[in-house]
Amino acid sequence: MDRLIERVRTLTRYGAWFGGTLILMAAFVVAFDVVVRELFVLPVGGTDELSGFALAISSAFAFSYALLERAHVRIDSIYTALPRRVCAFLDVIGLAVFTLFMALLAWQALGVFLESVRNSTVTLSAFAWPLRFPQFIWIVGLFWFVVVAALLLLRSLITLSKGDWAAVQRQIGSKTVQEELGEELEQAEKRHEQYEKRAEEQIKKHGDFS
Repeated sequence: MDRLIERVRTLTRYGAWFGGTLILMAAFVVAFDVVVRELFVLPVGGTDELSGFALAISSAFAFSYALLERAHVRIDSIYTALPRRVCAFLDVIGLAVFTLFMALLAWQALGVFLESVRNSTVTLSAFAWPLRFPQFIWIVGLFWFVVVAALLLLRSLITLSKGDWAAVQRQIGSKTVQEELGEELEQAEKRHEQYEKRAEEQIKKHGDFS
């Protein structure tokens, strides 16, 4: 199960990169539209729709990445004071409810997509973009989240049945302050190593030049 989760994590990371690329592309398109409007008083049009598509698609794929990285915002003021066993049960219940909610959302999104296909729905701009294409990518991201959440829920239930409360928290629980601090220190160490490596490369180049 852990090996399967790692493969899913890799695919989810690709999805997050894809969503981030869409956001960057939308930012360039909007910037181009602003410049053209300012210099030539000529609106490109449709940039708000494209940026909306990019935001919806990138968010759908980001949900899965945030879930695997335990990055979703949670109110844990009381949670941290509860016994570890209670926290483990709450984590499983919370993930189950979250999975059910996202499954219903994905199902409704599928209905919206099928209606757009039947009616050949397009946007209201002059370009008349067909809605079915961005909506298809959007629902792929939503259903992928449901798959990821279901796998995490299954693994957490297996871990819960073994009575390993700490492992359940590590898999789906909120990150502790110590975990977040450890990750920040690890990233700072990696950045320091990269800086030292670049510095050594510059020294070598300078030595070869001299």
